[in-house]
This record gives sequence, structure tokens and C-alpha cells, in this order.
Amino acid sequence: MAIADRLSALPGVEFVDLWNNQIQFLAGGSAIPVPAVFVEFEIIEWHQQNHAARRGQLAVRLHVVTRAVHTNGHRDPAMPEALAVFDLLDTINAAMQGLRGDNFSGFMLTTSATNHDHAELVENVERYVSGVQDITSMRRDKPFPGLSTAISAVK
Repeated sequence: MAIADRLSALPGVEFVDLWNNQIQFLAGGSAIPVPAVFVEFEIIEWHQQNHAARRGQLAVRLHVVTRAVHTNGHRDPAMPEALAVFDLLDTINAAMQGLRGDNFSGFMLTTSATNHDHAELVENVERYVSGVQDITSMRRDKPFPGLSTAISAVK
């Protein structure tokens, strides 16, 4: 939700949802407002920590979908409009770089890919990584074995 809340607040982003290969089902008359951002979570490899916590590296792909603006050379008057998608990607990057929370660190952009085989819709994929911690399995109902002994020893 932190990603969706951050991205949906950006000017120019009209729609945010989870990724489910929506692009292959959309034609020029898309059923979603664009620009749209679809969030895809990659596989996380977890590393166990003490007290049932675990850490991992979260990779997220943002599928940024915009309308294609067709041009004919660098002097085409539509070129600034065609290149505006990269300004949107810069805005998304700035928002993602500053996004962090209680159990995840700031996101770092690792790769960018533009679909160069498009008709009416263009998909840009931006991949970010963040260090994450999962504490949902930590015991909270009673102290950990030996904790009171360790605390007494420190005193």
C-alpha cells in the first residue's frame, strides 16, 4: 500500500494496481486510465534472523503504461509530447527513492526498460530493490527464553 499511495499521489499517474500481465489484454481503447502503473513483486529470498524475524531483498517492477505518441524524426512537433513519458519516469523515480517505512529501506532503481515494439500503448518497466524485514512470526505474547536472564546479567 505504501507504493500505491505514493504513486497515486503523483501528478500524471491516473491508475495504480497490481501487475497481472494486463498489457497483453489491452488494445488501443484501453479499459484503464493512462498513465497507469502496475506493481509487480518479484520472488524474495528470505534469510532467517533471531526471534523468528527474517530479512530479504525485495525487487519490485513498476510497469508504467502510457499512450504512444507517434513521431517522424527529431523535428516532428510531437517529439516533446513523445518524450514526456521520461519526465513521468523521473517523477516516479524521485518518489520511489524517498519511499521507506518501518520494515523496508529506501528503494533503489536498478534497471529501466522501454518497450520498443508498441502500437497504441507503451510500457516502460522500472525495477527497484529494497531491503525488507518480516516480523510477522515474532513471538509477542511472552518473553523470549533467556531474555530476563540476559537483561539481569547486563545490570
